[in-house]
Amino acid sequence: MDRALWVSATGMEGQTRLTENIANNLANVNTTAFKKGQVHFQDLYYQTVTSIGAATSDSVTPVGVDLGTGSRVSSITRDFSMGTLEQKGGDLSLAISGEGFCEIELPDGTIAYTRDGHFHRDQNGTIVNDNGYAVRGAPAIDPNASVIDISEDGVVSQTVNGETTNIGTMTIARFPNSEGLRPIGNNLFVETEASGNATTSNPSQNGYGGIKQGFLEASNVEVVKEMVNMIAAQRAYEVISKSIKTSDEMLRTATNLK
Repeated sequence: MDRALWVSATGMEGQTRLTENIANNLANVNTTAFKKGQVHFQDLYYQTVTSIGAATSDSVTPVGVDLGTGSRVSSITRDFSMGTLEQKGGDLSLAISGEGFCEIELPDGTIAYTRDGHFHRDQNGTIVNDNGYAVRGAPAIDPNASVIDISEDGVVSQTVNGETTNIGTMTIARFPNSEGLRPIGNNLFVETEASGNATTSNPSQNGYGGIKQGFLEASNVEVVKEMVNMIAAQRAYEVISKSIKTSDEMLRTATNLK
């Protein structure tokens, strides 16, 4: 019965982590290009009471007795499936249709990666994100440019005093294992050993996604599914808590035996 209490505790802790992840997903339902988290569980070690195949008087036991010790959260992965592309307008509202990330240079020189293409140009014409961090792999825009055009394959042109010129081509990055990226907030990820090293290319080439000017990628959180998952997690938590109550009642009964 004491074992049941501790096993139940691991289950309740796991359902708590699941609910926290669902809450974070729902909190970011309107966050541009947000990628929902998915919780994965593993069972814990087993304590063997009777070994499978143990020798008997004239044979071996066909089955054994292995008592589980509960469950734990093994990982929370990111679902990098693409969200809906929503038309927003604006020369520097950019979405990536397909695989890839825009590179963002952080103040300490670290390169981060994002699919949030809500960009602006600063006083010097540098393309920056909402935090003012420069977009790497994008040409600088003339501060006097009246029109900026970015094609699906990343070619950037600008119109200054009625004259249109091609000023360069954007690049985007891709990883062998996007799920290995580490989120750091502000819609940014950084690479890790698990993600592998970034490789860059022009959009719409070599399997990289294309640029959609005037669009932003919506969050890929599906509210109805998250609500169903929350209800299931709540019911699982209730059932596990009842097993703790049952174990407690059994212990009380055993204590009161005379």
